[in-house]
Amino acid sequence: MTYKKFGFIAAILALSGFYLYTFYLAAHPNVSLAYRLYYLEGKTRFWEHNSSMTYRMGNELNLTKPSRFLSSEGWSKKPSEQGTQLKGQGGLYFLLPKQAKPSTDQSDLTVQARINSPEAGALLKVAMGHDFVTTIKLAKAGLNEINFQLPGEALSQDPKQLNFLALSTVTPLNVESVRLSTE
Repeated sequence: MTYKKFGFIAAILALSGFYLYTFYLAAHPNVSLAYRLYYLEGKTRFWEHNSSMTYRMGNELNLTKPSRFLSSEGWSKKPSEQGTQLKGQGGLYFLLPKQAKPSTDQSDLTVQARINSPEAGALLKVAMGHDFVTTIKLAKAGLNEINFQLPGEALSQDPKQLNFLALSTVTPLNVESVRLSTE
């Protein structure tokens, strides 16, 4: 009888230890930033397996396909040939690689975007952090190519702190592509 009690108590302790360890792992997940943003925090629209949130300067984000950089708010669930539709407030999450750190000589980053607008004169509000806000008026209906400067001091170089380029519009717009460069 003593061995049965000992076995029962040992089984209870082993299961308790297992469940305590499981609760610890749930409270402190060791996952990638892209996984955390999509699955745990629900901040991004798409998740690409084994991907990072690091944006490579000069690469074009083709938004006619799902992109891990899109916020879950404001963007349509399915991209089309004209791009991914932005309605209301949305944005792009990204990290900058260490070598792309803006220096004091070249602090601004150029943003180039191709946007399909259903009407001429549609407004696109762009914000980065608390210090940078600008409004862009699209010149025509159809495809517009826009360029604007982001101040380097508004960007975070910390690999654990995301940059968020906030975009908002009253008129639904299809964003076809976005490119950041130090040109």
